[in-house]
Amino acid sequence: MALLGPMGRYILTSLFPFVMQDPGWSRDTIGLAFTIHFWAYAIFALVIGRLLDRIGGRAIILAGGILMLFGLIGLSRVETVWQFFLIFGIVLAAAVSMTHFVPNTAIVRKWFVKKAGLATSLVTVGTVVGIGVLPPVVSRLGVLAGWRTACLICGIVIGGLIILIALFLVRNTPESMGLFPDGEMPQADPSRPEDGDSPQGANRVSSSLGMMPGKALRTKNFWYFFIVYSVTGIPLQGILSHAIVWAVEVGVSEINSGMVLAALAIPSIPIRILAGSLGDRFGKRRMLIISNLFTGLIWMAGYYIIEDSTSFFVFIVVLGFFYSAPFSLYTPFLGDIFGRHAVGTLTGAITLGHGIIGGVGPYLWGWLADTTGSYAVNCLISAGCYGIVTVFIWMIRPGEATVKA
Repeated sequence: MALLGPMGRYILTSLFPFVMQDPGWSRDTIGLAFTIHFWAYAIFALVIGRLLDRIGGRAIILAGGILMLFGLIGLSRVETVWQFFLIFGIVLAAAVSMTHFVPNTAIVRKWFVKKAGLATSLVTVGTVVGIGVLPPVVSRLGVLAGWRTACLICGIVIGGLIILIALFLVRNTPESMGLFPDGEMPQADPSRPEDGDSPQGANRVSSSLGMMPGKALRTKNFWYFFIVYSVTGIPLQGILSHAIVWAVEVGVSEINSGMVLAALAIPSIPIRILAGSLGDRFGKRRMLIISNLFTGLIWMAGYYIIEDSTSFFVFIVVLGFFYSAPFSLYTPFLGDIFGRHAVGTLTGAITLGHGIIGGVGPYLWGWLADTTGSYAVNCLISAGCYGIVTVFIWMIRPGEATVKA
């Protein structure tokens, strides 16, 4: 599921150079489509997170698969900018919100407590594999059959597979099958969060932290978390939206351009698993600070070293080792602080910020590249974003239930 859902968004990354040729839309127009997509995705994700806590993820993922099927088929037939914005910006945003980060990580966090970091990292590896494996295939389809045919084929295959997975594999909670989190009999209240900054999460914080969403939304910790996940989206969605067209501009051929996302994604597979495991053992907050700090330094280095296709690929591979590590930890850390029963709602809430604020990234990247004639300045902006993120993670204090006035 995690492998397939993101392709409702990143299929356009793979086809970016082809859409610039036919129908001939500009870089900032396509970037604006990404931004509209992220804004709509953010609003949908907030609703989806709440629904997930109420009705479970199975029905939501099934509906997302149906939207993915019709959305990608519709994308293959767009002729005008408003149609493009409607299908990609709204319909596929809804599909991705129902099949990607919020339902996948929230369902896993409901099934696991002690090993939530490791379990989430294994699930998010599916996203990495999807970004690494599918874009090269889509890019080749774009060259050989045209980008519209590529969308049509992907719609049938991806949408159909998601529908089958929802029907036959997805289950909402361990309780829905007569089981308990981690496959164990409960020793205490399973909704009580663990200390997200203690080794193995073994220490318990005050039961007041197992709070309802309304109370959680009034805490400083939540809003620090909201800022972290929001600002992270600016460089993340910028690079994921523009990586292929950036690669083409520095000399990579169109038929091989899909390999850029593979170079970004595949190195992150081991680091996601390692980060999740280390977060469970040494503290998720500590690992989030380290991984985001190193990512910011890599972005700073990118400003100075990227000159041609070789240096670009070196940068992308090194970035891949660090940029995705935090995504194994965000939802588990959120669950550690506020409890697992409301994790869907709260994950949806932080995703709202990620989409609204972080969603500016694709348009900002395109506008700056068109204005300056280079993507280099985006490296500096990305480094600054990760500096902000690192500071606000440091400000989060697991175990403090301070409510904002």
